Amino acid sequence: MKNYIQDISRHPSAWTGHGEFAIKLVQELKPEVIVDLGVDYGFSTFCLAYPQIGNVYGVDWFQGDEHTGHRDTYPLVLSLYEDLKRDYNISNVELIKGDFNEVSKTWSKEIDILHIDGFHTYEAVKNDYETWIKFCKEDAVVLFHDVEVFPGVAQLFSELPGDLKLVRSGSCGLGVFTLNKKVFEIAKNIQ
Repeated sequence: MKNYIQDISRHPSAWTGHGEFAIKLVQELKPEVIVDLGVDYGFSTFCLAYPQIGNVYGVDWFQGDEHTGHRDTYPLVLSLYEDLKRDYNISNVELIKGDFNEVSKTWSKEIDILHIDGFHTYEAVKNDYETWIKFCKEDAVVLFHDVEVFPGVAQLFSELPGDLKLVRSGSCGLGVFTLNKKVFEIAKNIQ
């Protein structure tokens, strides 16, 4: 796992400290469908794919934004994916180039793990959550990156219903939310 994480760290990622957690979460929950909203250079997407359990759908328009900077990461992500196919046999990722809202209009799969890491204003995060939560299974986990550094993300996370949520510190913070107590205990106990 350590070599894999080093290999997918070609480009800077604020997600680096959550890699092992994501891998273990997938190993524990054995999801069929994982959606990663906000691929950027691919770190979170490829961590979620590492266990090769289920399918990972990485959705991004690959043009960056005001928070990440405007740049085309698509060729870099495709190149990395080809290397991971060759070196690690990773073949369970589908990259979907498009706007989150537009992609949702044709989405039909039930989601087990949803990762929200797009534009980080309150309005954008709320829109992403409200648009995609309807596709999530009742025992799904929703991950929110940047809960420690973007007030809009933190505010939306604090407004989520119930008390089955936690924040994994470091790497800008990762909010973990579910409505299922058993799933919450699994996520909480991952070291």
